[in-house]
Amino acid sequence: MALLDISLFSDTLQLDVSLTVIYPQRCDRSPDIPGGPYKVLYLLHGIKQNEQSYVRNSAIERYVRNLPLVVVMPSVGRSFYTDQERGYPYFTFLSEELPRFLSSVFTISTKREDTFIAGLSMGGYGAFKAALTRPDLYSRAASMSGALDLVSLANTLGDSVKIFPYEWENTFGSYEVKGSEHDLMALSRKELSPKPSFYVTCGDEDALLQDNLRFVETLQETHDVIYDQHPGGHTWKFWDKALKRVLRWLPL
Repeated sequence: MALLDISLFSDTLQLDVSLTVIYPQRCDRSPDIPGGPYKVLYLLHGIKQNEQSYVRNSAIERYVRNLPLVVVMPSVGRSFYTDQERGYPYFTFLSEELPRFLSSVFTISTKREDTFIAGLSMGGYGAFKAALTRPDLYSRAASMSGALDLVSLANTLGDSVKIFPYEWENTFGSYEVKGSEHDLMALSRKELSPKPSFYVTCGDEDALLQDNLRFVETLQETHDVIYDQHPGGHTWKFWDKALKRVLRWLPL
């Protein structure tokens, strides 16, 4: 297994961006790793994190060491993986430019059935937005403690917890996100073809638990979804264990 830190220039964003990539390596430690093309998991970080957060805070390297899987961890700041109203087109970068770059430099599969996306907190939102908006690209999507009900989140954000005064409006345009392209509830009710499969896990002490339950109830009306609740909160202790469950769920 190789751990790669990559810096590239994005034509979409018009700036240098960073990725951390875990790439299968046939060696003495992993003699049974087959040749490519390999399946791909896009693993998305949370709002206060970056491309190195999974490597620094979880055992992701150990979990995938013997798997024929490329793990791609991009850094997108606090963008919610969205084409921001007044900012940068991070969704376009994630769903269009990044896959093109990866397929040009790595031996990876470009088949939908071999392409997965997952994330924690803000990354859980990004993973599900990607799968619900571009179901032609991703066959499976997983959320760990995801910010899945953006309408509820917007309603709970008071002045006392706003870190940057205009951050929400700059990203989404307005606090009125219900029914918009940013509303996962609304996106989940649309007819998709083909339909991705979804996995949701959340801790029983997580502040986002009720939002997750409400979203799963809506998603179950039209999609194949597994809900997996466990003890824990909005912490790396929970997410590290959740990563193992997500990897077991993927068809590897």
